[in-house]
Amino acid sequence: MTTAQGSLPRRRQLIRALIKLENTLPALVWLFLVFFQLAKVYEEPWVSTIGLLLINSVAMVLFVARRDAARVGNFWEGVLAVSGTFVVTLLLVVSNDEQATLGPGASRVATVVQCIGIAGWAISLITLGRSLGIAPADRGLVRHGPYRFIRHPLYAFEGLFFLGWLINVQTLSAAVIVAVWCVLQVARIVREERIIGGYDEYRQRVRWRLIPFVW
Repeated sequence: MTTAQGSLPRRRQLIRALIKLENTLPALVWLFLVFFQLAKVYEEPWVSTIGLLLINSVAMVLFVARRDAARVGNFWEGVLAVSGTFVVTLLLVVSNDEQATLGPGASRVATVVQCIGIAGWAISLITLGRSLGIAPADRGLVRHGPYRFIRHPLYAFEGLFFLGWLINVQTLSAAVIVAVWCVLQVARIVREERIIGGYDEYRQRVRWRLIPFVW
């Protein structure tokens, strides 16, 4: 009886999350990314394209079902977060098709680096679960999985993926875009850590943000 009563509020919370506009709008954006990546998989079925399809699909589901935020950042922090999320799409503009999609003809080093990045990115995303967001917000502090070792594994593995891109696409424009992305992620990290509750204790337990023994 207690279990049934306890599951009912959780079911209502999930239904409410599904119909919230701030959840469905980003989910629709990621739905577009899923279809876009699906076309890429059709053109060039490879580990990187299939991996990105998986990541975008998981993110879309998590956006729909994510929990309410106890605290959110301001407008400019939201602009910063959106810019940091989508600036790397410019890589598709500055890279030709052969470079943009790491297929069988790509550098082995680039492919391995991207595969590791995608794997860690997916694990971090699934671990983050319903706490996922773009703009800085407090949807609950995640401490398990890869978050036991570094505080922002999602950004770390995402950066590793784009490092693999740079290994394959060795152009100044691509390097500038990734460098801008890095700067924006650092700013996002600083803002997120000021908003999420319980972070002081977590910071003491997990010292490193992105790269162990570096930062």
